[in-house]
Amino acid sequence: MKFHANKDITYRVLIWTSALLFFGLSAGLFIPVYKEAGLAASLIISLIFGISGLFILWFWFCTFYIVTNHVLIIYFGPFKRKIQLDSIKKIEKTYAQIASIALSKERYFIYYNAYDYTIIAPEDIEKFVQFINERRSHPVEFLK
Repeated sequence: MKFHANKDITYRVLIWTSALLFFGLSAGLFIPVYKEAGLAASLIISLIFGISGLFILWFWFCTFYIVTNHVLIIYFGPFKRKIQLDSIKKIEKTYAQIASIALSKERYFIYYNAYDYTIIAPEDIEKFVQFINERRSHPVEFLK
């Protein structure tokens, strides 16, 4: 089952402003660079800024979580992480603003294996945990 990432207003503003800034730089620097450095340099600079804007939007539109019978697959733009459902020890709520695969201030640590963890932010955490527990032999510890 696919669970979409929770996206709050802070990250909406941050992501969309960054993407629009890169697209604006891509278009706005084309003519000034062309006059000073030539066509090749202006195309390269415009292409770099345009690709950067697309890369940022890739994170926005392709962040989600898929739970299969045995694996939790976390997609974050071009990156993918797989976690065995039986290796998950605990899911715990946090407001820590460290770099993670979450696009919301309300985040959850997933502790798995011996010392590994990741941070996610599904839209409906209750349904997410319930779906994981249905596929495990014993329920995962969930701390709200």
